[in-house]
Amino acid sequence: MHNPLKQFLSVRMMTAALFCTLFLTGDFAGICLAYGQDDDPTIIEDEDVPPGVASSWIIGHQLLVEGNSAEALPFLHQAYRAHPDVILIAMDFQAALANEGYLKDALNVMDSLVSAWPDSQSFLLRRSALNLSAGNRDKALEDLREIRRQGHASVDVLAAEAAILARDGEISQALDVLRDGLHLHPERGRDIYLEMARIMNQAQQPESVPPLMEEALSRYPDEPMLWLVKMRSLAGLGRHEEALEVVREADLHFSNSTHPDPEGPNGTRDPEDFQDEAPFPGLPSDSFSVELADYYSQNNRIERALAILQPLAEEGNLGLRPSLWLGRLLLGTGNEKDGVELIDQILTKWPDAGRGWFLRGKVEEGAGNWNGAIPHYRKAVDLDPYDPEIRLGIVRAMLVAWERDLRASTPDSAQLVMIEEFKVQTMTAATLVSEKDTEGQMMLGYAFRALKDLDRAAWRFSLAAENSDLRLNALIQKSICHDENGEEAKARNALEILRREYPQDPEVANSLGYFLAEKGKDLDLAEGLVREALTVDPGNGAYLDSLGWVMYRNGRMEDAFDYLIQAVNVLPDDPVILEHLGMVLNELGQFSEAVDVLKRSLAGGGDPERIGALISDIEKALEEKE
Repeated sequence: MHNPLKQFLSVRMMTAALFCTLFLTGDFAGICLAYGQDDDPTIIEDEDVPPGVASSWIIGHQLLVEGNSAEALPFLHQAYRAHPDVILIAMDFQAALANEGYLKDALNVMDSLVSAWPDSQSFLLRRSALNLSAGNRDKALEDLREIRRQGHASVDVLAAEAAILARDGEISQALDVLRDGLHLHPERGRDIYLEMARIMNQAQQPESVPPLMEEALSRYPDEPMLWLVKMRSLAGLGRHEEALEVVREADLHFSNSTHPDPEGPNGTRDPEDFQDEAPFPGLPSDSFSVELADYYSQNNRIERALAILQPLAEEGNLGLRPSLWLGRLLLGTGNEKDGVELIDQILTKWPDAGRGWFLRGKVEEGAGNWNGAIPHYRKAVDLDPYDPEIRLGIVRAMLVAWERDLRASTPDSAQLVMIEEFKVQTMTAATLVSEKDTEGQMMLGYAFRALKDLDRAAWRFSLAAENSDLRLNALIQKSICHDENGEEAKARNALEILRREYPQDPEVANSLGYFLAEKGKDLDLAEGLVREALTVDPGNGAYLDSLGWVMYRNGRMEDAFDYLIQAVNVLPDDPVILEHLGMVLNELGQFSEAVDVLKRSLAGGGDPERIGALISDIEKALEEKE
C-alpha cells in the first residue's frame, strides 16, 4: 500500500545522504546546487530552471527503482555531470546506462570509479559483470582475478569466475577455481559443492555428480541438500538401486541425528521440548524416500514412485501430504480399489483433512456419481475454504449434476436454492483461481455461462484461450457467450480469429457456418463452410444439422428435411436437432409430425419457452383447420 509518510521520509533520508557526501568532500557549491538555489534564499525557482543535483538524483533514482531506466537517464546524467565523484550518483547512472544497452558508457563510469577506488571489491565486481555483458570476457576475468590478488576471494567472486570459465567450456578450470574456495571458505562448502554440481550438469557431465557428492558428504554429512542432489543424480542416471540406498542412508542418518536423546539422560525430556527445533535447514518435510518418489513422479516414472510410497503407507510411515499424493497417484493410474482403501484410511486418521474429503469426492466423480460427489466436496470446502482446486471440484460437480436445474427458465424453490449455492461457490472460486490456471478459467467460464453471467463467462474463456490446447474450444465458447449477450460482432470476430488460426479444422468451419446460418447472413459462405466440415467428417450429426439449418434459412425445405433426418439418425435425442426438424416439418405442412418431434425436443431438454410457444401456435393452427 502507498505510504506518503514513508515515501517522504525515504526521500528525506536520500537527500540527507547526498548532502553529507557533498559536505564531506567540501563541495559547498554542490550543496547549494543540490537544493536548487544559490546563496540568495529569496530567489524563487522558475519551472524552466532545471532541478538541482539532489532533486535530479532523487527523481532518477526513483524511476530506476521502478524500472523506468529510459526516463531516469536524463535526470541521472544531469546529476552525474555535476558530481561524477559521488558514488550514489555514479552507480545509479551506470546502472541506467547498462539497462538501456549503453554498455560502453556504463563501463566508462565504472572505469572512473575503479581508478578512484582501486581496492573496491564491489566496483571491480560490477565492472567485471559489465565487461562480460559487453563480450569482454578477458577483461571480466582480469577484474575478478585482481580481487583475488587483493585477498578478497569471496565465494561470490569465485563463483563468478567459475561461471565465466564454464560458459566457455573450460570446465576443469572452473572446478579448480571453486575448489580453491573449499580451502578458503570451508563454512560455505555446501554452496560451493552445489555450484560445482550445477556446472557439471550444465556441461552434460551428470555421471561426475555422484562421486562429487560422495566427496561432499564425507566433509558435510549434515547438509540435506547434498544428499538430495546425490539421490537425484543417481536416479537421473538410471542407477535406481543406488538412489534407494542413498535415501535409506539419509533417512537413517537424520533420524539418528536430529534428536539423539529424545527422552534425556533420565528419560524425563518431553518430546514437545524439541519438536520445534530445526538443526538441519533444508531437511525434507517428510523423508528422503518421499523426496525420491516425488522426483520420479515429476519425471513421469509413476510406477517407481508407487513402488516407494505404497510400502511406506502399508507400514504406517507416511504423513498426510504424501498419503494424499499417493491416493491421487493410485486413482490416476486406475488402481481404484487401493486408492479408495487408502483414502478411507486417510479420513479415519485425519478426519479434518479437506484434501482427503476432496479425494473422496473424486472417487464418486470417477464412478459417474456426480450427486454423490457433492456432499464430499462440501465437507472439503468447509475444512479448507481457500483451496482453489477444491472449490473448482464442487463447481464442476454441481455444473454436471444440476445441469437442468441451473438452466431452468422458471426455477422452483428447490432449484432456486441450488442456483444460489452454485453462484456462491462459483464467485468464491473466481477469487481463488489464478489467471494463469487456464483449465480452471475454462471451468469458471462454463460456470458463469450456466449462471447467465455472460460478460464474466466471456472473460474467463478469453483467459483460458491463452492455453494452446484449450484455445479452440475456449474461443468457440467465448463466441457463444457474446452471441447470447447480443454482441453479434464480437461473436463473429472470435470465430473468424479461429478460422484464420485453424483453417483446416472442421469444427471451426462448422461453428462459423452455423453462426452465419443462425444470423441469416452470408448463407453461401455458411453452406461452403459446413460442407467443408462434412468433407472431413461426413457422418457428424452436428455438421449435418448445421447444413440442414443453412437449407432452412435459404428456404430449401426439402433439402433441409433430408439433412436433418440424417442428423437425427446420428443423434436421436439431441434437443436442438429435434427442434430444427420440427420447424422444417411445420414449414412442410406436416403439423402433427412437427408437434410430436418438438415435444421430443422438450423432453430432451430443449428451450421450454421457445418450443412451447411454437407447439402452441401449431396446435392452434390445427384447431382452426378442423
